[in-house]
Amino acid sequence: MKVPSLGENDVPLNLDPGKKMNSPAIEMKCRKPEILAPAGDMEALKAAIKGGADAIYLGVGEFNARQGATNFTVEKLEEGIDLAHSYNILVFLALNIPIKEHELPSVLEIVHSSYMIGIDAVIVEDLGLVDILHSRYPDLPLHISTQVTVHNTAGVHFLEQMGVSRTILSRELTTSELKHIIDNTNISAEIFVHGALCYSYSGRCLFSSFLTDRSANRGACAQPCRRRYRLFVDGGDVSNLMDGEYPISCAELCTLGGIREIIDTGVQSLKIEGRMKKPEYVTASSRAYKTAVEKACASGKNLEDAELTSMKTELAKLFYRGFTDGFVLGAHDVTHAKYSSNYGVLLGKVKEVLYADNSAGIKLFLEDNVHVNDGVSINTNKKMLGSKINAIELLNRKKVERAEKGTTAILHISPKTAKAVRSGDEVYISTDTELLDDLQKQELIKIPVDIHVKAFRGQPLWIKVTESRCSVEYFDEYMVQEARSAPTTQEQIIKSIDKLGDTPYHAGSIEVDADNEIFIPVGVLTAARRNALDKLRHNILQSYKRTSPSFQLCDVVSCSGLPSSASLEPTSFSRSHGKQQQDKPLMSVEVGDIASLFLAARNGADIVYLPLDCFEELFRDNNNASLEEIRTKGTEIVFITPQITHDSEMEALMPLISAVKHAGYNLACSNLGTLQLAREFNIPFVAQKEFNIYNSYTALRFFNSGAYRVTLSSELNLEEIGNVCKALAACKHPVQSEVQIHGRELMLITNNDLLGPIAARSLLGEGAEVYLEDQQGSKFPLKRIGHRTLIYDAKVLNMAEHAEQLLSSGVHVLRLDLSLYKGKAIRDIIRNYRLALDQKRIRNIIYKGETVTTGHFFKGV
Repeated sequence: MKVPSLGENDVPLNLDPGKKMNSPAIEMKCRKPEILAPAGDMEALKAAIKGGADAIYLGVGEFNARQGATNFTVEKLEEGIDLAHSYNILVFLALNIPIKEHELPSVLEIVHSSYMIGIDAVIVEDLGLVDILHSRYPDLPLHISTQVTVHNTAGVHFLEQMGVSRTILSRELTTSELKHIIDNTNISAEIFVHGALCYSYSGRCLFSSFLTDRSANRGACAQPCRRRYRLFVDGGDVSNLMDGEYPISCAELCTLGGIREIIDTGVQSLKIEGRMKKPEYVTASSRAYKTAVEKACASGKNLEDAELTSMKTELAKLFYRGFTDGFVLGAHDVTHAKYSSNYGVLLGKVKEVLYADNSAGIKLFLEDNVHVNDGVSINTNKKMLGSKINAIELLNRKKVERAEKGTTAILHISPKTAKAVRSGDEVYISTDTELLDDLQKQELIKIPVDIHVKAFRGQPLWIKVTESRCSVEYFDEYMVQEARSAPTTQEQIIKSIDKLGDTPYHAGSIEVDADNEIFIPVGVLTAARRNALDKLRHNILQSYKRTSPSFQLCDVVSCSGLPSSASLEPTSFSRSHGKQQQDKPLMSVEVGDIASLFLAARNGADIVYLPLDCFEELFRDNNNASLEEIRTKGTEIVFITPQITHDSEMEALMPLISAVKHAGYNLACSNLGTLQLAREFNIPFVAQKEFNIYNSYTALRFFNSGAYRVTLSSELNLEEIGNVCKALAACKHPVQSEVQIHGRELMLITNNDLLGPIAARSLLGEGAEVYLEDQQGSKFPLKRIGHRTLIYDAKVLNMAEHAEQLLSSGVHVLRLDLSLYKGKAIRDIIRNYRLALDQKRIRNIIYKGETVTTGHFFKGV
C-alpha cells in the first residue's frame, strides 16, 4: 500500500502528517522485525539499550564505514558485547568497507577477536572477505552491507549461494519491490528506516573520494552532496527551477508513518542510521521505532496522527534537515534543497528584534515550548545562524525559565547573531535541553527474571534464578537457623530478594518456600541474591563466547588460502572468449554508441565496451561487414549491462542477454543481479569497477563466479594495484586485471530525478550540455537515464604521460572510458595512448574546458 508523502521536501510549519492509510484488517500474526540501533561509542550503546533496541551495530577502529565515529577498540569491544548480551541484545560488527591487500591480516585479527568474545554477526562489504570468513568461521553469521548495492532478487540469490545469512537491501527499493525480493529469496532482509540518506545508491559514490581524497566507500565521506550548487543547461543558469541552493542534499529518512506497510514486506530488521550522532538521538529513535512496531503489530495499523506527530517532533529536535518518507514509502524526490544541515523544529517567525545594553532579543509567537539554554537556529538572509537562549522574557517583562507554546515571548540571544536577524526570519529549536535531560535520565530497560527461594531449617539457603536464556541454582553456605526471637518472614525475604539494584534484571516473579519461625540475616539474603544473579549473568555471557577454530591466522593471507569451494563453485565454462593477453597490456575502450564502436576498433582498441541497449541496433542495421572486420582483427566486443537494474528492469534484459550469448559475445556486469544472470546463461563476464575490488581475494571471488576479467577500484593507487596484480600472478589464476586510465569518472548514480523539472519544461534537448557548478567553479557533467541521474567528475582522468608506471604495475588491461566523447576525439585519444604504450612520443591532448587529473594513481585513499 502506498503511503501519502509527508511533505518531504518542504520546511514544515508543523509536523502534522494529515490522514494516513492503514491496513484494512489486522493480521492474526505479526512477526516483529528487530530494531537495529547504531552505536558509535559505549555511551551510544547504553543509549540503544535504554531505547529498547533488539540489536546494535558498531565499528572497531578504522575498518568500517563511519571513520568519523569514536568507534570501539578491540579491548573495549568485549565490554560492550557483554553489556548488550546481559540485556539480551545482539551486537553486529560493521566491517563494511573494501579491504586493501595489506590490510587483510589486521582485519582478520579484529574478526578473530570479535568471534572469540561473542560477536553475533559481521556486516561485510568485501566479497573476498566474505569467502574467507565463511570458510574459517562457518558458524559466524555474515550480513552483506548496503554498500554492495543489492537491489534485485537475482543479486540476493547470488549471496545465498555464498552462504551469507542476511542482506541489507538498497534504500531505493519500494515496499512492493522489497516484498517481491523477500518472498522469492531464502535469507533475511534488513533495510534502513531512519536517518541520513545518501544521494547516491550506496556503494556507488566516488564524489567525496575524487574531490577531497576522502572515500565514502571507506567511511570518510566529506559530504560534497551537502554543498551549494547551481544548475546549467547549455550554458544557461536554470538554478531558479530547483527548490533551493542544495539540489543534491537529502532530507532525513523517517518512515514512522508507514511502519505497518514496511512490516508487511516481511523484512526482518529495521535499521537506524546514526553512528556519528549523540546518544540521546539513539535512545529516542530506538524507542520511537520500537513503539511503532509494537503498536502496528498489536492493532494492524500505523500510529495515530497525534502520536506520530509527537514522535516526529521529538526526533526532529534531536536531528533534522527535513524529513522524507523515502523511496521505500513511495517518495519520488528525497532531497531537501533549502538547507543541508541540522536546524531543528520550527519555533516561530521573528516579529521584532530588540536591543538593550550588551544583549539582544527576538520577539516571536511560539509554535512550541522553549526553555532557557535551549539552542535555536535562525534562517537569516545570509545563512542559518545558531545561538543559545540566554534568557526568556514575557511581554509583561517577567523573566521565566520556560515559555509555553501559543504565547508571545522575547528570547534573549547572542547580540552578534541578532545583528543579522530581520523580522520574518524563521526560528527553529535545534537543542531542547529538557528533552536531552529526560533522555539522559532514562534507565536501561531491564529483563524479567523469575526467582525461587527455598529456606528450610538446617538446610543451606537455596536460590534459583530463571531468565529466558538460562536458569541457575545457587546454594549459599549459610544454613537456615531456627528463630530465637524475631523470625524472618516470607515478606521480608521477598523484600530483600526484590532489590535487584543496578543489575540488568527486574523480578518478574518471586516464589518463596520456607519454614515458619526461621532466621536469615538480611546481609545473607542480599549476598545470596547478588551471587545468584552474578552466576546467571556469567553463565549467559559464557554461552556467547566461542573457542578458537583450528587454523592459524597467517594461513589465510595467501592465495592458497582462498576457499574456492566454500561457497560458490567455480563455473564450468571457459574464459578463453576474451582477448588473449600479450607481452604488454591490452587497451580497452568504453564507448556510448555504435559509430564509436567501429571508430575505436579501427584505431587500435583491443577491446571495446558498448552498452547492452545498443545490441539490437548493432545487428539490425546491416553492420555485418564491419563486425566481420572487427572479428577478423581479433578485437573483443563486450556488452555493458546497466549499473542499476531493479527486478522490473531485469525482465527486459533477459532476451537481450540471451541474444548476446547466441551471438557469442561477453558481458560486463556491475551489480550482483546481472552477474547472476550471466552465470545462469553461462556467459563469461567482466566484473566492473563498481564492485569496489580492492584485493586479490575479491578478484578471485569474481573469477570463481565466472569473470574472466576484473576491473579494479578507481580508488587504488599504483602501489596497491601492483600488490593485487602480484598476488594474482602468484596464484596462477587466468583472470585478467583491468584499470581505468582515462575519462571522466562516474561520481555517483542516484534514483532521484534531478533533471526531471528541467525535462518537464522541455529544456533538456537531445545532446544538451548539463552540469552542476560548485562555489569553486568546478563543473560536474550530468546525464539522465530514465528517471535516474548520473554525475561525472569535473576533471578528466588522463594517465597518458605515465605509461611507464602503468606498464610496470602488472595490469593486464588499461581502459579508456570515452563514453562521453564522439568522433575525432575518440580517434585521437586512442592513437595517443597507443603511442604511450609503445613508449613513443605523445601529444598532450586536452580539450577546451577540460581540467585533467591523475586520479588516485599517485595517492590513493
